[in-house]
Amino acid sequence: MSKFCGAHRAPRAGVDPIVDAECALDVIALAMSSPPTEETIVMVLDEDHRGRTIIIVDGTTADDAVLEVVERVTASMADAPAGPGALVVASIRVGRGLGPADGDRWLEASDLAEAGGVELLEWFVVRTDDDGFVASCPRDLLAEPPRWRSG
Repeated sequence: MSKFCGAHRAPRAGVDPIVDAECALDVIALAMSSPPTEETIVMVLDEDHRGRTIIIVDGTTADDAVLEVVERVTASMADAPAGPGALVVASIRVGRGLGPADGDRWLEASDLAEAGGVELLEWFVVRTDDDGFVASCPRDLLAEPPRWRSG
């Protein structure tokens, strides 16, 4: 499987699959507001992990906001003609990163997506500051393996 991220070009929506966390973060970095603001970015993928759309929800300052976003996006995907697909979510947090309850949020967000027939591939918590951003995965707090398909 070809990889179109990193040193190459960003994946083309509907054409190139999002194959790993690095590729997903490349797209998220392009979608983030400048200057950074508290927001949640959702990449909606088809069953082959090709991008369908990007949804940006601003003002998601509460850490639990990710749960409502996942629930609403998953519900909207249930009737999609292209099938349910998958999600990659990023919570952009200005000046702060992972919180102590983010492992539990990961489990709940995964359950919400699964109940709607959607796979939550990854949830990134992105800490932004003057030096750029650092992305962490709450699933790491639980020692869960990545859900990316191996190429």
